[in-house]
Amino acid sequence: MKIKLLFIAFSIGLIGHEFIQMLLDAKHQFISIFFVVVLDFIFGVLKAFKLDNFETKKTFKALYVLTGFWFLLATVLTIEKGFPFADFLSEAILLPILLFQLISTLKNMNILGLIESDLLNSILSRIDKHKD
Repeated sequence: MKIKLLFIAFSIGLIGHEFIQMLLDAKHQFISIFFVVVLDFIFGVLKAFKLDNFETKKTFKALYVLTGFWFLLATVLTIEKGFPFADFLSEAILLPILLFQLISTLKNMNILGLIESDLLNSILSRIDKHKD
């Protein structure tokens, strides 16, 4: 019984160590997701204050988005680690999501009047046409 328990504890420790090491190797990806989500959150809250439609429930959405993106990245990194031929997944899945977050940030900055550009307004209006 002691050997079985020791084997299970060793196995869990080994898997946990591999998982934590994988996450630490990709720390810059986790940090970049954090900054993109926080930047969008900050300008979204400022926009809500400016337009007088601030809702506390909506502010927690950033926490859910951050947690979801981190779990998605951890899952994709696990797949990449297990299947070397799938090393493109983190770029293919997370890069478009992060780009949409950055576009949302630019749109919020534009509404706040921090970015005044005809080109930005033109790009944002074209994006809004495709979203509808």
